[in-house]
Amino acid sequence: MELQSGGELLFCAHHAREHGDKLKEIAANVVDETHKLSGTSAPAPEAER
Repeated sequence: MELQSGGELLFCAHHAREHGDKLKEIAANVVDETHKLSGTSAPAPEAER
């Protein structure tokens, strides 16, 4: 995601979905690459949640 101010932000799919609507309000360009994710993945370890 490129911000209108010129910066760039990268998000995991989970957080992009969670905050997507608000982020799109401040974005100049949004690139959604969730289609590149494989079918299922292991959940994050409890310490990382």
